[in-house]
Amino acid sequence: MRETEIKSIIDEKTYLKAEKAFKWDSIREQENHYYTDDNGVLRERRVMVRVRVVEGISKIQVKLHKNKNSPLQICEETEFDIDEVPEIIDKETAKKITGMDVGLLRRMGCSVTLRHSMEHNGSELCLDKTTYFGKTDYEVEVEYEEKMSADILMKLTSLGILFNKKCIGKFSRFLDEYLKQ
Repeated sequence: MRETEIKSIIDEKTYLKAEKAFKWDSIREQENHYYTDDNGVLRERRVMVRVRVVEGISKIQVKLHKNKNSPLQICEETEFDIDEVPEIIDKETAKKITGMDVGLLRRMGCSVTLRHSMEHNGSELCLDKTTYFGKTDYEVEVEYEEKMSADILMKLTSLGILFNKKCIGKFSRFLDEYLKQ
């Protein structure tokens, strides 16, 4: 599946304004358990592997980032069912899900996201509060397939949320904190 989205990091005050400004279709908590290989192949090739847990259902997700240095993120994403969150993904499974011979994958840790989401005119708006390693950050994402909802973009702009800078994704922010541990 191809995923196209724009993202913006926001502060807590803007998050609270956005939280009140929209009628959300759902509010849910999700865990993201991130994995890495010992040789850094995934990072070098801009591939992210995680197990996402939502409402007790776990999925292995693999994202290949297609562009960088932009608020616009284009990714190829695949997903596989899994029964639980493993500490290690064996090398055969790692090769199957990534298409690369990267060896085994080790779990680095977990982030927890409170996600507000709504759909409007072919776009999905997500407002995220994410906690990892004792740190909390806030982010707005607008995902779309063909074109983005102008209504959503105008309302976000009126709240002071702009998409004019490169946005570091959740995994990169998680990785920065992981490396400080």
